[in-house]
Amino acid sequence: MSKFKNNSKILEAVYETACDLHSVGAINDERMSEYNGACLKPEPVKIHGDILDFIHKNYGSNRKKLETLINDIVRKELKLTPTV
Repeated sequence: MSKFKNNSKILEAVYETACDLHSVGAINDERMSEYNGACLKPEPVKIHGDILDFIHKNYGSNRKKLETLINDIVRKELKLTPTV
């Protein structure tokens, strides 16, 4: 499975070029972060199963929906791209 959004060869080429420019200092960390968000699929935030089970048991919600909701909240607080 590709780590690039939409399995795009164009995004892959753009990202690899940006990585090369970043490695020589032509692109700063902030700009590289923008390329990460634009080109890469977000990695899910790992949530311990016991936490999901506790919330599910005490507040009664679908475990998958809880995982997505918590993931999106954490990503927003850390200023990461939302899950797709």
